[in-house]
Amino acid sequence: MHDLIIIGGGAAGLFLAANISAKSVLLLESSSRVGKKILITGGGMCNLTNTKDTPSFLKHFANKEQTNFLKPALMNFSTAQTRLWFETHGLPLTIRDDGKVFPSCMQAKAVVDLLEHEATRNRVQIRVDAKVLSLHKDEESGTYLVQTEHEQFQTKNIVLTTGGMSYPTTGSDGSGYPLAKMLGHSIVSPSPALVAVTVTDYPYAALAGNSIRDTQVEFFHKDETKRYNQGTGDMLFTHDGLSGPVILNNSRQIRKGDLVQASLLPCTNKEALREVLTELFSRNPKKQLYTLLKGEGIIAHLAEMLLHRLGLTTQTTCANLSKEKRKAVIDLVTAHPFTVSSKKGFNSAMVTAGGVGLSEVDRRTMESKLQKNLYFCGEILDIDGDSGGYNLQAAFSTALLACNAILDQGAADEI
Repeated sequence: MHDLIIIGGGAAGLFLAANISAKSVLLLESSSRVGKKILITGGGMCNLTNTKDTPSFLKHFANKEQTNFLKPALMNFSTAQTRLWFETHGLPLTIRDDGKVFPSCMQAKAVVDLLEHEATRNRVQIRVDAKVLSLHKDEESGTYLVQTEHEQFQTKNIVLTTGGMSYPTTGSDGSGYPLAKMLGHSIVSPSPALVAVTVTDYPYAALAGNSIRDTQVEFFHKDETKRYNQGTGDMLFTHDGLSGPVILNNSRQIRKGDLVQASLLPCTNKEALREVLTELFSRNPKKQLYTLLKGEGIIAHLAEMLLHRLGLTTQTTCANLSKEKRKAVIDLVTAHPFTVSSKKGFNSAMVTAGGVGLSEVDRRTMESKLQKNLYFCGEILDIDGDSGGYNLQAAFSTALLACNAILDQGAADEI
């Protein structure tokens, strides 16, 4: 009989294991090692949190329900407390100018190694290649029966930290949803979030890997003139479409056929940028348009491609521009249109939108409202935040809240 079984060795499961101190704790991970998804976060550098205070942090989740649900977890364990936890446990951190927090060594493996080390110090038994097939409650004893491919375990407390469906090769393959359903929970239909988009008739494959800093992007559903969202941030050209934070953070609402209008220069006000470009072209009639665009910050290849698209050449001067062509150049630079042909799937999505319904979980403890001593933490829940450390922080905070609740319950029961 175990005091606690944690199903899932990702960010939430490992952080819970790194903080728990019950007598007999078992962590079951379906893949060949723990922390596989952590290892690829932040480009392998692991953007583990950020410097936002709690009210600002909570604004970066999908909706008000998620914000309200996460508030107790973040009030209990904030971004500042997370940074302190990792540093006091021996992992120096680096804070970038944009507020993102990384291990100073810039290696995600250091985060996984630390969490695994602390779990081992807490005498947590970790088993990999241990996929859980079924989960049932013994109503008479109130304990849980956990069946893997080769063994059966019994436990007083159970925590599901299996993640969502994003990057399924890391073990985040949706296998936790059927387990939650076995115990009566409902699942909000999962969909990819924080995901790149492909673009119809995409002309910029040669620019893959180049980005535009601080672009202003507006999003319109097909055949609608009123935008449904607007964002400012970095946008990345890919081989078949667009990515980068400003695309990823709005991807949960993007549909096939949507129109994305992006400035190709840093911008906080599209009309102000139009005025700057109009004046620039008027002041420099003898200069080549190509030279002026590069001078403003558009990379040479992109500037050349834009001119070619409008039937112009790199030799075209501002004086040679008709009024219509000048407007067309300014329109293209301030609000370049891209039509979304599709969103990428779970294989490339950073997180999953959807999961265990929040109304069925106590936000103060992460305990199920349907089954006593059953807990949920991290991405298995219907929570999805922006890129920039929000989802890992949510995993850590919900895990610690569950940890505290289990320890409080355990103390009362003399576990």
